Amino acid sequence: MRIAMIGTRGVPARAGGAERVVHELTRELTARGHDVLVYCRKHYVSTPGGPELGRAVFTPGLRGKHADAITHTATALLDVLRRDVDVVHLHSPGPALLGWLPALAGLPLVLTIHAPDWRRDKWSPAARAILRAGLRCGLRRADVVTAVSQPLADELSERFGREVVHVPNAVRPAGPPRPPEAIRQWGLNGDDYVLYVGRVEPEKRLDLLLGAARDGLEGGRRLVVAADLGEGPYARRCRQLAGENVLLVGPQFGRTLDELYDHASLLVQPSVLEGMSLVLLEAAAHGRCILAARIAENVATMGETILYFQPDHADDLREQIRKTLQKGELRQSLGSAAREHVAGRYAWPVVAERMESLYARATGRRPRRRL
Repeated sequence: MRIAMIGTRGVPARAGGAERVVHELTRELTARGHDVLVYCRKHYVSTPGGPELGRAVFTPGLRGKHADAITHTATALLDVLRRDVDVVHLHSPGPALLGWLPALAGLPLVLTIHAPDWRRDKWSPAARAILRAGLRCGLRRADVVTAVSQPLADELSERFGREVVHVPNAVRPAGPPRPPEAIRQWGLNGDDYVLYVGRVEPEKRLDLLLGAARDGLEGGRRLVVAADLGEGPYARRCRQLAGENVLLVGPQFGRTLDELYDHASLLVQPSVLEGMSLVLLEAAAHGRCILAARIAENVATMGETILYFQPDHADDLREQIRKTLQKGELRQSLGSAAREHVAGRYAWPVVAERMESLYARATGRRPRRRL
């Protein structure tokens, strides 16, 4: 089957949850014999990946916070209409605003909603209205709609009166712990820091975590923030909140990120808006004890194998961090439980097999016609 992936910045993935999902899904589908075209943006993909990541197709688009996704999606969809593909897999509600184009051509369309983007704090009211319009268009036009978390699938199904299939994200096994070598550049030796990994946006509530760590952490531990802070107002606020016990190490990948996961005393995710967090899955695969905001998506993903605090409650976050760092045996047992939980539920081969069946369902519903 020839599948076109459209709506993300491309692969190989450097950052971004949807990009990482497409990266892993493409890798798995290609290994299963499918021909996958991944539409990429030149400013994101400097060097295309190998054949295991499908075939990169570059089309133009306008740079900028508001224009990038929609203009690149438009040129990608116009390009794909002239190609012999079996199904278009469109990602996220913004690109779905143009879902009528493949539908008009009779081209089978699968839409995946990775997160409730229309509720993100970073968007203006006008931008959120456009995202909601894209969501409505995509839910009306797509042959198959998937969402990465069960709560999100249930919400969309009830709201739009149609089936929305829960297809979760997944994670690769982490393997045995790596020795703490790369992290020594920051003076870290293992079990001497609390870790934050993720984007720096208001709904991620990094400011809440920085405030909780400002007066120090149990046992003299440091807070390590592995993220690209950028230059916006929220990033500047986070820098101002970072005390002397905070290490801002920038975005990390590969071996260094593996080491950060392997040797953290605790992974904290204070975010109040998620689809299905890849950071939670990765930390769990590394056997880390995790403390996260008690939101429906986190509970649906990890159940009671992690610890929770009340969302947006600074005192509760501070107290939960303090108590958890005092209990080494609890952290070890929860880390093991989290690793077993994700290993038994969230595997990319299983996700790819599920998507194969949904692609087949979509292609069976819509005969292709040429424009």
